[in-house]
Amino acid sequence: MRKKSYKIVTTMFVSLTLFLLFPSASDAYIDLSTYKLHTGKFNGENEAKAALNRLHSETEWTGKYQPTGVYENYYQIQSSEMADQGYARNILNQFTTSTGIPAYYVGIGDKLLYYQLITGGFSGEETVKQVLQALEKETGISGNYVGLGTKQDYYKIISGGFTGESTAKKVLEQFKNSTGINASYVGLGDKLKYYQIISGGFTGQARTIEIMEQFEKETGINAFYTGLGTPHNYYQIISGGFTGEAATQKILQQFEKATGIYGSYKYIGNNRYQIISEPVLGMNKVNIGREFFKSNNWSVTYKDTGRVGYDRYQIKSVPVLGTQQVNKGRNFYINNKWSVTYQETGKTGYERYQVISDPVLGLDLVNKGRNFFKTNNWSVTYKATGQSGYTRYQIISNPVLGLDQVNKGRSFFIKNNWSITYESTGRIGYEGYKVISKPILGMILVKKGQEFFKNKNLSATYQATGDRLAQYQIVIEDIIGYENVRAANLKLNQMFGWMGTAIKTKVGPKLMYTDYGMSLSSMIDIQMTKKPQTDMYRNEARYVSAEFVDMTKQIITGNDVYLRTAPSKDSEIVQKLNMGDSVLVIGKTGDWVEVRVTWQNAKPNDVKSYLDPNNFSIDNTKDYFQFLKLSQPAQLNAAEVNQRILIGKGILAGKAQAFIDAAKKYNINDVYLIAHAILETGNGTSKLANGVEVNGKTVYNMYGYGAVDSCPLTCGAQTAYDNGWFTPEAAIIGGAKFISQDYIYNTTFQQDTLYKMRWNPKAPWHQYATDISWAYKQVDSIYNIYQMLDNYTLYYDVPKYN
Repeated sequence: MRKKSYKIVTTMFVSLTLFLLFPSASDAYIDLSTYKLHTGKFNGENEAKAALNRLHSETEWTGKYQPTGVYENYYQIQSSEMADQGYARNILNQFTTSTGIPAYYVGIGDKLLYYQLITGGFSGEETVKQVLQALEKETGISGNYVGLGTKQDYYKIISGGFTGESTAKKVLEQFKNSTGINASYVGLGDKLKYYQIISGGFTGQARTIEIMEQFEKETGINAFYTGLGTPHNYYQIISGGFTGEAATQKILQQFEKATGIYGSYKYIGNNRYQIISEPVLGMNKVNIGREFFKSNNWSVTYKDTGRVGYDRYQIKSVPVLGTQQVNKGRNFYINNKWSVTYQETGKTGYERYQVISDPVLGLDLVNKGRNFFKTNNWSVTYKATGQSGYTRYQIISNPVLGLDQVNKGRSFFIKNNWSITYESTGRIGYEGYKVISKPILGMILVKKGQEFFKNKNLSATYQATGDRLAQYQIVIEDIIGYENVRAANLKLNQMFGWMGTAIKTKVGPKLMYTDYGMSLSSMIDIQMTKKPQTDMYRNEARYVSAEFVDMTKQIITGNDVYLRTAPSKDSEIVQKLNMGDSVLVIGKTGDWVEVRVTWQNAKPNDVKSYLDPNNFSIDNTKDYFQFLKLSQPAQLNAAEVNQRILIGKGILAGKAQAFIDAAKKYNINDVYLIAHAILETGNGTSKLANGVEVNGKTVYNMYGYGAVDSCPLTCGAQTAYDNGWFTPEAAIIGGAKFISQDYIYNTTFQQDTLYKMRWNPKAPWHQYATDISWAYKQVDSIYNIYQMLDNYTLYYDVPKYN
């Protein structure tokens, strides 16, 4: 084995068969344990079998069904009692439609006869309707009414025309009050538009009111007035005090004459009076009044009354019908040489209306209505509607069960002095009814049925029938990885609504990928600068010039001696050899010596075959052990390790506890430590492992720490002496410390897998060995040790190159 003077670590893997797409780089582990998925809940084997067939048909997944050991009971739901058979039948129909649960209804209690109540006659259809409604409201007994006697025709009474809608309304009210016959009025002739007549502006509110009253008087058209422009405030002008009432009266007269503003005065004490104007509109009037007092050097103020008004107003009519009325209103203003306009209101109406009665039954009512119009000298006609009816009706109840119901209905009519009889229908029924479901499976349907009756204000009970059905579930086995089983469970839930439970059947490895941000070709170029070695050509013929070979000692006698593939200076140069290098001499041919050399320079393709992680499959678990993380103890049993693994391993025999202690102390995989020690010590037989004396003390080195190619024994022993490894146990535990701090937990170049130890993608200058197959070769002993163990979890860290 070719190695450098660096510290070491090794890795391991376990065999599993699985299928995974290569994932994106992630710090999280991918669980590759084997699971089975228990999914669905099926009542009976037939339902389970159908579900399994559907699963295979729609997903192409295979599985099996198996009983869960749980049984579902059959139940029957029974409603509370209902008095009416028709109601029970209606509830039954709603129950089966709403819940999908098949059911039936049964009678309970004694059998009773059904009867019908039959009344005497009632005058008019409206009267019989009211009686029937009162019967149902007071007794709960429903029924229908039928006509008595001979049918008569319905007629409508139709008046002549009345001018104006208000007149038609008035006649209509008189007609209804006088005859008791309902009616309505309708327009005659063409529809006319409604208009509004709008005057120009008039100064002053009083003047406007005067003109509006004149307009209404002359035209008969009602109107109202509105302000024009911006409203102004009303004010009162208030003088200072004047001595004596006579003097005050005189000043008030002068004020009114000079300003045209009226006012009054009031006593304010001590024979003094104050003048107060009537409310005046706007500040112009206020200033006129104030100027009167100021020009006489009299004190004056004013105040806002809180009211507003306008300088000018306009008059608007109420809507009038047709242009004839519009012209009538316009002429009033035109004749007085006042401005006037008009506009449409958007509404329409009629000039004349007629009154039409609701349909009345028989000519007696027709004549009553006609007489109203005739006595008022108004035109009137009538016509048949094509419908007919009765003047008297009788009520026939729906069938009622038993004489108690009959007497209840009879009492209603008797107390109102109405004639009543009854007769049997010939049918029989029960005092009450219940809806009962057919046997249904499981409490879900039971609760669904109970909820239906609760919403109908009915109670419901249930009981088991004694029958039951086994429940089954579908089992899908050999699903690799937690994410895969989780995705399968989600898919089945989305497709079929099944809920599932994942059960781990075999503990598998956990996998993560580390992306080093470089291409594989770049990594190969870097590794080629480190002069990687291989023993894959050790059995191929190589040639060295005879002048540089000691045939007896089988060593090279010069430096920079070419090792060639053929006995010719034109052949390919494999590498250079230096003085003292060992070779296996096969024979001499002329000036050339045929030799065999174990360690030779590796070619780029040789390096790629071991550097590229894609060349190793997780299906071949042993090869994958080079990616096993070494930063977690395997929790071994010392007695088991001594008996199964270390027995017959020379100095290592019986030392299992030292390896376990070292693993726990430095958090290293103890299987790796054992495998490494077995490999480095030649199964516990190497001289360095069995003790070398240094400075009078025997020292031990179990991992080859410090034993470089050029100085294996002396340097390895000196390293052991320097670190105080004076017992095999001290060497096992002490060497583990350097493996932990220099490789597995080194913050600069953490090398916690065999692959990282050999290639170290993060810091390629720090590599444990030059042999390109070094990591691959380390796994056998680790793998073999794991085959002796029963419970463990493997953690893989696989590099990813672009």
